[in-house]
Amino acid sequence: MPTAYCAPASPLAEMPRHAAIARLCRPIAGINHILAYGQSLSSGWDGWPTLTQHSARGLLMLGHSVRPAEESGAVWRAIGPPVLRPLAATLQHCAETTLAPADAAGRLGGTLGETILETALGEFQARARLPAAQLLLASSCGVGARPLAALSFGATPDLFARLTDCAALARDIAAAPYAIAALLLLHGEHDNRALADGDPDGGTYLARLLALHDDFQQRVVAGIAGQSAPAAIFIHQTGGDYASDSCSIPQAQLDAALRIPTIFLAAPTYPMPSRGGHLDPNGYRWTGAQFGKVMHRVLTLGLDWKPLHPVRAFACGRSVHIDFHVPEPPLAFGRPFMGAARAAVADQGFTVIDPDGGIGIAEVVLDGPRSLRLTLARAPLPGARIAYADRHHHGRGGLHDSDPSVSTVHFVSLPDRPAPDLDGRPYALQNWCVAFNVALL
Repeated sequence: MPTAYCAPASPLAEMPRHAAIARLCRPIAGINHILAYGQSLSSGWDGWPTLTQHSARGLLMLGHSVRPAEESGAVWRAIGPPVLRPLAATLQHCAETTLAPADAAGRLGGTLGETILETALGEFQARARLPAAQLLLASSCGVGARPLAALSFGATPDLFARLTDCAALARDIAAAPYAIAALLLLHGEHDNRALADGDPDGGTYLARLLALHDDFQQRVVAGIAGQSAPAAIFIHQTGGDYASDSCSIPQAQLDAALRIPTIFLAAPTYPMPSRGGHLDPNGYRWTGAQFGKVMHRVLTLGLDWKPLHPVRAFACGRSVHIDFHVPEPPLAFGRPFMGAARAAVADQGFTVIDPDGGIGIAEVVLDGPRSLRLTLARAPLPGARIAYADRHHHGRGGLHDSDPSVSTVHFVSLPDRPAPDLDGRPYALQNWCVAFNVALL
């Protein structure tokens, strides 16, 4: 008799998803603030050289950068005069409070550059076609190498205050009605690998993520912006070089996005070009374009968004069948980036383990536009689990959908990592399957 895994219900949701999405703040104010928070991926570590030198009209930053002067201080202080300036990617060394010259990239460790914000706002604006009077403001408030507990409200030092400081400063200098439209949250790496006091327990992480969601809505959105409409929170899913075999934190991030109707998992970052565990500038822009695509779907069109993820998995003898939620069918196999180059992933990134240990996978085939079948070396025992994009596969997998969307910006081949086949082409915006670890009951 087949056994199955079903995606969790939404016991924590205060209302049906469609009703919650209908209540979300829309970018219809004069100044619509989009904040980024989290770890190093939220502030562009190793995103050098910067590629987004000029942005479309109507995209702004506060001071001379989306980042504050202090990379890890508990105060958000603008670089230069706190005035609204055209949005552009900037270069900064984490130990310095001023911008670095463009040719300084890579000379010192801890170089911050391109972030996801520059492209996310540009992609969103291009798709939404906002009126000229509705401006988008980008600010990064994240701090590298911090577990979620250290970024939560009430921690010491109070890094959460970077969000309230930045929002209050923007509100006070805005020469037009001000609102917070969204938070882009990129976090999970240190908790997933239990680095620097990180806690890898998925249940604890989920509880902290939901608490951060509530504190952001109450203390920043309502408390600073004074708005009754909640702001959407768009998250990434940790993985790649920071993956674990348990996938506990990635699974918690997926669960949060399925349970809470104001949290949307835009994309995993494992398919993107990376550098030393961080993304490279093309990786940040590629991820930003995916965020902008999802933001448009939610904030402009008022539609729900769920990533490519499993909704049912069951075993029949030596076969494991998985049905997926697929944003744009059919499913397809591809090659994610491993550093600066694409690479094939063994078994497409799938692992099956039962009480007797790992089970060999003889074949992985697409079994329909929304389903996949694994043929195992032996039938799994009760208590078996199936994982995807775990550390055994370097945090990567080969499954994505067939979304034909492409970005409005283009890949730039870099001298230290040439990619002539991609140079000058828009970023392909297929939706890659998120990492997971679920039981075959």
